Amino acid sequence: MTDRPAAPNKRAAKDGPAAAAKRAAADRPAAPNKRAAAAPNKRAAPDRPAAPRIRAARARADEQARAAPPKRRARGARGASDAEREADDAELAPPRPPELDWDDTPSDSVEEARAQRWAARGEELFQQLADHGASQHEYRADIKEGRFVWIAPSGRVSAEARARLLCSWSRATSVLVMAWADPLASSAGIERIDGMPAEQDSVDEEGAWQIAMAAADACGAAFLYRVSSPLAWYFLALDDLTFSPKRASFHPGAPVGLVLRAIGEVREAIGSRAEPADVIRDRISALSDSLFHQARYAYRDTDWVARLERTGGCLMHLAKRIPRASYSAIAAGQRVDEWLERELAVELIHALSLIEDEWSLFG
Repeated sequence: MTDRPAAPNKRAAKDGPAAAAKRAAADRPAAPNKRAAAAPNKRAAPDRPAAPRIRAARARADEQARAAPPKRRARGARGASDAEREADDAELAPPRPPELDWDDTPSDSVEEARAQRWAARGEELFQQLADHGASQHEYRADIKEGRFVWIAPSGRVSAEARARLLCSWSRATSVLVMAWADPLASSAGIERIDGMPAEQDSVDEEGAWQIAMAAADACGAAFLYRVSSPLAWYFLALDDLTFSPKRASFHPGAPVGLVLRAIGEVREAIGSRAEPADVIRDRISALSDSLFHQARYAYRDTDWVARLERTGGCLMHLAKRIPRASYSAIAAGQRVDEWLERELAVELIHALSLIEDEWSLFG
């Protein structure tokens, strides 16, 4: 899954699409700064590069956006509504540049100094893309292959960079996992950083940005880019940017591994009975939205579209089977409890296992 970068100035105008906060859509390359407006998942669909904003010496992202290893913590995040999905689609245009509100107040904070430095690098990346006519182009990321590309409307790769996974942050559980601790991404990620925990709980958006910037500093990355999905944020270190790519085309790999991993995590969450019914429903709904999103963008015009859409539809149906606490549910005689009933949990696990069996055939 851009406009010309704005020059840093006092009280820059607000970015219009940034008003659609909490949308899992496009990201900005990391341009963290004081009060910066926030500006992709493997083979990501077109997104908006992210620029973290700084508040109280911490980087904050305006936008919320493949799931990290699950942590059994109850969270109340609600699934995307139809209106939210429409807003997401509207944001899937090429990324806009970060428009920064600079604060001249002197500060000796290490975190703020780091954020200012990455803000400047983000502006530099946007300027280079603009100079080569690629600022309006969609991007794609193949983390396993370590390839990050910008694609022109003609389908030609206009720019390319080497990508390494820094860390991933789960929206559902607020757990941040470093690349070396992720068994499916460790080969494509950075090496272990001394003194940095492999996994951290209760990390908010600002904390995720600060950890990603610190990791980018430690591994000597040229640029920092956030890749967002409905379930998680992925922070990438980009290096060796070139506008003369060796391969002029980009073809996404099979999504089998990602689908199996995501479904397996939902099934395990249900089986552990450690998460309330609302959280389970939101997990399934978010995964459904993610598959529809991948079918429309990253895998459009491929043979995977029909399979992704069919699985997304099945998951949507399963999510609707978990009743919400509403007047209509009570009127229909549905029993609404905080936790899944055992019978419904068994049915959901069985249905998810069947989906896994189907996708395993393509692995």
